[in-house]
Amino acid sequence: MQLKYLLCVAAVAAPMAAFATDTVIVNDTFADGNRTTSGPDGGGIDSQWFASATANNTVTTGDMHWTVPAGSLFNTTYFPSATTPFGPQAVTLANPGDQLKVTWQFTLSTVNAANANQNFLVAVALTPGAHLTANGSPASEAYSGYSSFMNMETGNFGNTGLALKEWASPGTANNLLGTSAAWGANGVASANLAAAGTTGNVAGWENGVLYTYSMTLTLGNSGDLLINNTITGGTTLNGTGTLSVTDDDTTPNTLSFDTFGVREGTSSATAAGFDTSSFKVDLITTAPEPGTLSLLALGAVGLGFGYRRMRK
Repeated sequence: MQLKYLLCVAAVAAPMAAFATDTVIVNDTFADGNRTTSGPDGGGIDSQWFASATANNTVTTGDMHWTVPAGSLFNTTYFPSATTPFGPQAVTLANPGDQLKVTWQFTLSTVNAANANQNFLVAVALTPGAHLTANGSPASEAYSGYSSFMNMETGNFGNTGLALKEWASPGTANNLLGTSAAWGANGVASANLAAAGTTGNVAGWENGVLYTYSMTLTLGNSGDLLINNTITGGTTLNGTGTLSVTDDDTTPNTLSFDTFGVREGTSSATAAGFDTSSFKVDLITTAPEPGTLSLLALGAVGLGFGYRRMRK
């Protein structure tokens, strides 16, 4: 009986296993040849995209093309949207282990040879006000979330290659990606949470190469948020084909997200063309294994039985 008692104790003391459920919120491959509809179609679950310069954003079957002008170009989408099966609410990380993963695949044309700017910007954020419903730039809002400030060129980095930042002043309205000082770290404007790609090292952005950008946000056990930013593609990016930063934010300014934004500062500081072939958003949630819950209940019964035997 003592052996059974010890086994029951072990069952209760063992960490509870968990299983993950992957909910695909967006999986847009532009198979329908447009960027203004959302909801299911033959290519997956679409998202609506809004451009600050309408003529600079065109779609053919399987491809969304951005022609970057001499000035900046903003492209914005939301997840979920009011017309998707998931409803208009933001995606919220509620339990430890919950994870949001945003993946964007694109190729470039006429990459700039050299520049000293971080004019290639990407954000995964929460928009507190109204979403765009027509082409235009995102409004000035008290956003929250995280961004990547990147230096793009074929030669060596003229600035930090990839800097991870957060909204610098929670509760303060500003442009989503139009004001660099709106982003920083721990309340300090223009600071970095983490950075990679040292100035002067090989940058190596290439024309015609498929790049995969991903931002993964995982809720930790203590309410912290682990952010991983990665770009892969080709063999010369950052000298290895990979540019990546990670930060564990112990004081995240939001756990809810609904916006993905891209800003190219100018064609002379990024590239003349971006071709998007895929945009995907996954929400991975965790829960205890049903079998583990049964084992826990069985262990509790065993503990009670063993305790009574020991009392006799």
